[in-house]
Amino acid sequence: MNNKTLIKTQNTLLTFITCSVFILLISRPICASEGEHGGEDNHDSEFVLISDSMAKKMGVMTQSVIAGQLNITTTVYGNVVTDPASLSHIRARFDGMVTKVNVNLGNKVEKGQTLAIVESNESLKSYPVTAPFSGSVIARHANEGELSNGQVLFSIANYDDVWAQLKVFPQQLSDIAENQSVQLGVAGSSLETTIRHILPSPDEKPYILAYAKIANISGQWPVGAAIKGLVTINKLDVAMMVPKAAIQEFEGASVVFVKKGEEYHPVPVMLGQQDSINIEVLSGLHIADVIVSKNSYLFKADLEKSEAGHAH
Repeated sequence: MNNKTLIKTQNTLLTFITCSVFILLISRPICASEGEHGGEDNHDSEFVLISDSMAKKMGVMTQSVIAGQLNITTTVYGNVVTDPASLSHIRARFDGMVTKVNVNLGNKVEKGQTLAIVESNESLKSYPVTAPFSGSVIARHANEGELSNGQVLFSIANYDDVWAQLKVFPQQLSDIAENQSVQLGVAGSSLETTIRHILPSPDEKPYILAYAKIANISGQWPVGAAIKGLVTINKLDVAMMVPKAAIQEFEGASVVFVKKGEEYHPVPVMLGQQDSINIEVLSGLHIADVIVSKNSYLFKADLEKSEAGHAH
């Protein structure tokens, strides 16, 4: 073996050893005696050792355990419907012949814009049929040479404001009322609004209808779209809470990963009530404990992988 080959072999071996040590230092489950946490956990458990810089690169986020308030909700479903004040079916004031039509289906119009010209049968004078507000032409039933005869010539709608029409079933009636907050969601969009009206449903349906107004200038809430609503029915103060995303199932228990320096320990917790974001912690943690709030599944996966390796 010549000197060049020897040097190359030594460099390759050194690189391999360096990389191996670096990988071990980045993330490694360690069996360690945890002692007592919250006066309940006296068992040995594993933890994951990872540097702060690497945790940041992996998208791991942490936060302190805090007291707070849960928004207890009930779920309702429904659809986006047109605001009744923003839908108009336009007729001619006097019967006569349509002599000119200026707009077509889908056209946007401004308030006061002339949609058609009608010649009155009585006076034989022509007069304009105008738009009562700005919006879009969603139906056209007028053509030149036809008689108006009291029929709807155009339908115009403005979708800058729409309504959520939500079905409330009998078992939910005692919990839902006007002015309650509701979080609405559709196709990746969500917003917080309030229930404005509660009305009996038509056609003797086994539910009532709750209406919440939605600002829709962006067009993200199309009429007819199915929506989900979370109606806040109670606000509950809790002594400790964490994000639901922090909870993992590990070794048959619900755990939260507690950060101690660069160590991440799976701590069993007893859970209480929850809302759409947070969950109450009854025991297992202390106020100000630093816990993993995002991507905690990475630590669970690391521990399970280590256990699988030990099993072999």
